[in-house]
Amino acid sequence: MARIKKTSGGHMSKFRVSREMSFVKWRNPAIAAEVYAKCITPRGEATLIRELGPRTRPEDHADAVESWTVSLRQGDTTLKVHRLVAHPLLLRWRIRKGFEGEVDGEPLRFTGTSALRRSGRSVMYEGPAIDVRIVPRAFGLRLVEKGGEAGFRSSNGEWELPDPTDHAVLAACLFEWAGLEDLLRTPVLRDL
Repeated sequence: MARIKKTSGGHMSKFRVSREMSFVKWRNPAIAAEVYAKCITPRGEATLIRELGPRTRPEDHADAVESWTVSLRQGDTTLKVHRLVAHPLLLRWRIRKGFEGEVDGEPLRFTGTSALRRSGRSVMYEGPAIDVRIVPRAFGLRLVEKGGEAGFRSSNGEWELPDPTDHAVLAACLFEWAGLEDLLRTPVLRDL
C-alpha cells in the first residue's frame, strides 16, 4: 500500500503511487475488467481498473490496447482513457498522438511531448473539466493545474500536493501507473 505523511496540521499532502504486482503480470494485456493497483491519497483511495479497450484499427489489435479507469473513493470521481498500452515503449510512442477519454463524464485529451529542452517536455490532461500538466523541473516533477503550480514530485518519487483537487490526484496516479516518467527525461540520457 502507498506510504502517506501528514503535515503538522494533520492534512495529508504527501503520497507515493506504486504498482503492487509483478512486472510480468503488469505488462500482460488486460482482458476482463480487473483492479491492477490501489493507492491511498490525500483525497481517498485511488484504484486503477484495466480492461480490454476499443479495437477498431489493426494497430489496436497488434498493440493490445486497453481502457484504463482511475477512480477515487469507489468511483466518486473517475478519469478514463481509451487505447492505452501497458508496454512503456509503445505508450511513449502513442502518447505523442494523444488519447481520448473522459473525466467525470466530460471529454478528455491525454497527450505527452518529449524534447531536448526541458520546457518542451510535458504530459497533459485537457478538457472542459480538467486542465492538468506534469512537467519536469530541476530535481523532480511539477504538477500544474489551471496555470498554477499545484504541487510536485520529488526525486524520491513522493508526490506533495498541498490541498489537491481530485483531478490533480487522478492525473498523478495515472502518470505513475502508466510509467510516463521516462517521457519527461532528456532523450539523450533516456535512450542510452
